[in-house]
Order: sequence, then C-alpha cells, then structure tokens
Amino acid sequence: MVHERIDHRLGHGTDHGLDLESGAPVAISLGRLSDKVWPGPLSANGVGPRLAEVIGRLDDYYVTVDPRAKTRCIDGRHDPELDEAALGPQVPGGAPGSALAYRLGVDKDDLTRGTFTGDAEMMIESYLRLGLSPGGHRDEDAESGDGVGCGAIDGLQSVLDCMTNPMLVEDHKRLVKTILDADFNRDHYLRVMGAGLVLQSRSVGYFHGRGEIIDLLERKAPGSVSMLKGRHQEAFVVVNMVDGTTLSSNRFAADHGGAQAFGYDLWRSRQLVQALFPLPSHQVDRERFIHARVMLTIATLMAITDGSLQVLVRLTDA
Repeated sequence: MVHERIDHRLGHGTDHGLDLESGAPVAISLGRLSDKVWPGPLSANGVGPRLAEVIGRLDDYYVTVDPRAKTRCIDGRHDPELDEAALGPQVPGGAPGSALAYRLGVDKDDLTRGTFTGDAEMMIESYLRLGLSPGGHRDEDAESGDGVGCGAIDGLQSVLDCMTNPMLVEDHKRLVKTILDADFNRDHYLRVMGAGLVLQSRSVGYFHGRGEIIDLLERKAPGSVSMLKGRHQEAFVVVNMVDGTTLSSNRFAADHGGAQAFGYDLWRSRQLVQALFPLPSHQVDRERFIHARVMLTIATLMAITDGSLQVLVRLTDA
C-alpha cells in the first residue's frame, strides 16, 4: 500500500534515491501547494533553500515526542522557550484548533447552536481528562491588535470562507484527497463541507469571543501557552505521518537561513480520535473528525498563504 502511494505521488518511486525497503522515514515532495493564487498574504516565492537539500536532511530535524510536552501549533516562527529535549506534537491552532473539526465532523447538535468558545473549552477539558497536554500560542504583536497571534484561531472565519469558496473547492479537494490517500471518503468530505456551509451562515455569532480562548487555556492548563517571536517566513509545509515524532521547528529555521516550515503531525489527529472515540461503534466519528481536521488545515493554509509553499509528506514504508 505504501509503495503504491509513493509511486502514485512521485510517479517514479526510487528515482529520487529513497530507500523504500528500510522502513526508515522518507520525505516525498508534492510540489507547490497550488499553481493558482490563494487569498493569503504569505509567499514562499524566492524564499528558502533548495528543495532537494531540505528533503535530504529533513529527518535530522525530527525528534521523538515527549508525551508530557504541550501540544504546539503548526506555526514555524521562533519560540524562545521551546525545550528541544521535550517537544510536543504540532497541529493547527494547538488543542483549541480541534474544536471546529469536532463541530463540523462529529457533533450531533444542531449547527445553529453553540459557540467556538464553548467547543474549544470542551476540547481542552477532553485533552486534560484523557491525559494529553493541551497547548496554544500568542505572538509578540498580539497585544497591539484584536487577535491572539495564532492564524488558525484569529482567522477562523476566513478559514471557513476559504473552505466553502466555490472558486477554491477543487484545489481544496485535490489536496485533501492527496493527503488522506486511500482513507479519503467522498461522503465524509461532502458532509463536512455541508456542515461548513451551514455554520458559515452564522459564523459571526459562532466565532464571537474567540480571542478569549488562549486566556481560557492558560487558566485550565497553566504553562501551556507559548509566545512566538518574529515574522512568518514559512517556505514549506510538512505533513508528518510518522507516529511519535515532531519537527524541531526552531532548529530547522536556524539551519535554513530563517526559512521556516509549517509542521502538521497528522498522526496526532489519528491518535486523538482513538482517545476521543474509543468504541467500535465510533468508527464513522473517527473518520469524519480526521476528514474535518485535514480539510480545515488546507483551508487554513489557503487563508494565510498564496499557495506558493512547497509541500512534503513524511512517512515510513511499513
């Protein structure tokens, strides 16, 4: 199965010198996010080292996750307090970012009710109850604006707009299908998209007060909120499928002339759904949550980038 995925995505598996028999992690290039121009302002055009160099050394920047370490956002900016010996996994928006995926993919309540703040509080409490370490971040400019400095939270309405934008839907579906591969389910995709359209109709009310989420996270899980420094210089998106590993984001940027990477540990979303929905009868909920999480991740990248970033998938042939 993995051989088939590698050959399908590259078109010529071993021509890139990958050792497909060893079971070691391999990095596969998917090219740019898009050949179209996305709405986001962040561009990688003319930024960053050569792709071949990044692929060749990528594994050097992946370390074993410390299960006690707080969950990190996919943000590639510098965290001056990051403990390189105790890194938590990276997911969009940290722990609160899972709340919208739950609402769109799993929640059986009426979509005309509820708020993001309430959903995020529920998700943070679920993390704590399950023995997982929640996390989130601000940035050094947040105090001068209306947001918290996390694009996956501040820009939630824009994310939902991008996901449901008729002009972007084909691009969106293409990337979701590529990342989910054999796990992609058309019915799940359409269900989450439909839920997104319904929620979009009341997005102002649903997302009202979302800036309070980080304060709530700090109260419920002291020490879980980071303060990121500097400006966005992400040139890469790395979707990591290798269980229990995560990107050393500070070290990656330091060694690549400041060029950063969005690191998405997709394996963490799969781990989370097993904890949230453990029973055999929960299989559909697990699948829909994963679809919603990946769909929102792609929509987040649409809202914050122009589509020019290079995409890598890191997986093992096992």
